[in-house]
Amino acid sequence: MELTRELQGGGKPHPNNSQGGGKPHPYMLATGGRAREADEACLHPNNSQALMDCPKPIYNVVAKMVQYEEYLYPDVGLARGVLAMLHFARRSLLVQLLSVYLLFVLVVLIGGVGVNAVVEQQLFNDAQASDQALAQEIAVETSLHLSDAKNSILELSNLVGQADGLNGLDTPAAIARTFQAWKAARSDVDHVYWLDPVGDVVVFSPPLPGKHKDKLVAEFSPPDVVRRALTATSPVFEVGAVVAPTFNAGVIIAYPAYARSGKLVGIVAANFSLAKLSDPLGAVVNAQKDQGRRLMISIIDDRGELIATPDPGRVLLTVLDELPGADQALHGHVASRQGLGPDGREWLYSAVPVPHVDWAVIVQRPAGEALAVVTQFHLWFLTAALLFAIGGLLFWLMLLVRVIRPLHTLAIQHQALPASEQSIPVHATMLAARNDEVGDLARSLVRLELDGLEKLGELRTLLETSNAVVGSLEPHTVVGKIIREVRRLVDVQAAAVLLPDEQGVLRVLVSDGHSERYNHLLSLSPENASSTAVLALRDGKPVQKLLDPEQQGPSLSYDEGFRSVLGIPIISRHAGGVVLLVHRSEPHSFNQNEIDLLLTFANYATLAWEHAVLYERSDERLREVARENERLYQQASEEKQKLEAIMGSMSDGLVLTGIDGMVLYANLGASTITDVSIEALERRPISTLYDALRTSAVDPVDCERTLAQAESAEATELVVEIRRYDRRRVIHLRLFDVVDELGQPIGRGLLLRDVTRERELDEFKTTLLAAVGHELRTPLAAIKGHASTLLQNDVTWSLADQHHFLQTISSEADRLAQLVSNLLDLSRQEAGLLTLNRVPNRVQDLVTKTMEQLSHPDVIISLHIPDDLPLVNVDSARIEVVLHNLVANALVYGQGEVRISAERRDDAIVVSVSDNGPGIAPDELPHVFERFYRARHGRRQHSGGTGLGLAIVK
Repeated sequence: MELTRELQGGGKPHPNNSQGGGKPHPYMLATGGRAREADEACLHPNNSQALMDCPKPIYNVVAKMVQYEEYLYPDVGLARGVLAMLHFARRSLLVQLLSVYLLFVLVVLIGGVGVNAVVEQQLFNDAQASDQALAQEIAVETSLHLSDAKNSILELSNLVGQADGLNGLDTPAAIARTFQAWKAARSDVDHVYWLDPVGDVVVFSPPLPGKHKDKLVAEFSPPDVVRRALTATSPVFEVGAVVAPTFNAGVIIAYPAYARSGKLVGIVAANFSLAKLSDPLGAVVNAQKDQGRRLMISIIDDRGELIATPDPGRVLLTVLDELPGADQALHGHVASRQGLGPDGREWLYSAVPVPHVDWAVIVQRPAGEALAVVTQFHLWFLTAALLFAIGGLLFWLMLLVRVIRPLHTLAIQHQALPASEQSIPVHATMLAARNDEVGDLARSLVRLELDGLEKLGELRTLLETSNAVVGSLEPHTVVGKIIREVRRLVDVQAAAVLLPDEQGVLRVLVSDGHSERYNHLLSLSPENASSTAVLALRDGKPVQKLLDPEQQGPSLSYDEGFRSVLGIPIISRHAGGVVLLVHRSEPHSFNQNEIDLLLTFANYATLAWEHAVLYERSDERLREVARENERLYQQASEEKQKLEAIMGSMSDGLVLTGIDGMVLYANLGASTITDVSIEALERRPISTLYDALRTSAVDPVDCERTLAQAESAEATELVVEIRRYDRRRVIHLRLFDVVDELGQPIGRGLLLRDVTRERELDEFKTTLLAAVGHELRTPLAAIKGHASTLLQNDVTWSLADQHHFLQTISSEADRLAQLVSNLLDLSRQEAGLLTLNRVPNRVQDLVTKTMEQLSHPDVIISLHIPDDLPLVNVDSARIEVVLHNLVANALVYGQGEVRISAERRDDAIVVSVSDNGPGIAPDELPHVFERFYRARHGRRQHSGGTGLGLAIVK
């Protein structure tokens, strides 16, 4: 209350106030009627009183406190010293930053200590949680192990108690066998016992040496297990040692056995080894030991005795007092404690109760190892603090040299900048109100900003108009946008774009704000030197005029009501030049700023105009090129289709591959010859085609050798023989290189040609010459011999001999004539020149003529031809040759009997010739109609002929 009264003017008078209390505080006066003056004076650093009144919240509070101290105490020098320090702090950016840095360091140190405490506690909690999780996992596994043992004893009790013949003399032996089988399945069981209802051991497994199986061994101990088992509804267990017969420590689990009638027949008990219960704990401890960590795990029962531990010598020792927290775990609570360990140092103990059992699991480890991360964190924290201090020192040195001093120099230089035309408010920005180097620089930059904002406004408008202009590619649209954006950019009432025609006369292309009369009548010739548009286009620079009819004569622009005109040339090297003409209704000139702005815009408009015109020309050229390309494409497509049709209709195969051997093209001929589809050949290696030829090769070895030459390009002309549809085919392969215009190889080609016909013709010619030579020599030799014999003068032949010789000559001559006839027929047939003279004939007549020609006294020819057969329209001479060859073949290969039959089948007459010979072998059937082929059976060894008979028949 006293302080309030003093501030309001009461109490002790101000040293400079002779009137005493009642007068308001000087600060109240300063912030009363002179508030605005105090705010403006705040920017003057030499006025200490103004500094006290500066509207800075923190500084004002300090200033009030200093004035209050000055008011209370007569020592005014102290107050002025404090104000001088505050003034220095406000004037020096380095001091301000240093103060903030020291405050930041203090906050970081305090925060680091707090984080260290939190992290240390968190790491300690994590170590406890890790040990508790390990203990909990072991407790669960122990509980499951005990549950499994109980269930196993329960099943064994039911099995023994409800077995048939339990009261027989062989019951102990049967129980012993059952126990042995059960013991073999449970490796964690030491012994199994069968007790009678009073608790005496009757059977145990495995038996001890020197004991009889059928003799009572001892009374079972501990007896408390028997007593509890007789009254319990589930298996009971107890930790201890069986007194007889083994004295082994373990978990004893017992359960009574009842017969099917419900009668108690005995008790099943088993001693589960504590060593087996300790094995998993030893494995965990050893795993931690391998990682350089010490760990101890213990399981205790409700009496505090060790029942499982990696140290077997400590089993059944009472260690409840040695394990902190174990008593709480036995009461069902999880506990973590620190206490002295076996080595006398601090250890961390984590105790967890075992579910469903009054046991506890205790995990213990040295506290130093558990909290080693905390020590490491302290080291890292101290290292980080040291680096932070060193980095801060380097930062301040760098800040002083690279920032503070240059900033101070820059602020001094900016003080010399001219003042802006616009007034700068004191509170324009927070930085401008500062008295340090940043404040000096900020006030200079504010002046630049105000001047720059005006320029940016103009540039933004210019950019928007330029974007609008270049947004189209149609010349008339571009010109229209130029006019509209010009009217938005500057204060004009009309604008027009003038375009010279072929004679150079400027005419209105597009206008805005003019009448139709102006647009129609305006025509400016190049000789009109008084025209603003003509001068601007001729000189290539802006030209403006004030319209005055008394000085310049009549003008359409003046008649339209305009008093000022400005011409801006838009000249392009590729699109020609146009003139932008703007009008004002006010009689005042365009200032330089407006001219520069329009001139800058004209540069953008020139690009847009040139772009639009060139695009229109290029678009027309592209349309022409597109039409030409379309024509060429159609022509190429037609030629391609023709080429594909030609190549597809070729009987020869054509395969084209790339440099890498991949098939690029395969025609239908190649697919037909190789019996591989075009899809399976294209975009596959050429080896696919060669593999198809190997598969169907007649001689695989020879084919493999030939194709190997083709793959290695050792030869370009090759021949392979393949079998297709049970026929032998001869394929000629021709390989060639595919080159481009420069002769560089771009791939390879393969021609496949079926030369089977040519090969057969060559073989036919060879065989024909050999056969004809042999068959001609035989009758000619006979004719020559018999004729020479008749012509001998020293021998006189009888008429019978002469008749025989002449008959032989005539027969051989007929045979020779028949051979020549067959050869001629076959030649005509091969050449496709065999003509047929078809006339109606009776089959009976044709067969009769054949029989007359081939009648033989040793051969029986039987006919089976119906009389009602219709006439057939055939060439009788050719059919007679066919019948003659068939019957002759039957005579040669038969055994003296030939049968000729005929029958009608649908619209045809079928004539069959058969004999009683051995027949034709199945493997010879496909070849009997081949030229020069002779069957292996029959009497062919004693008959002549060329082997052309059946070939002519076919």
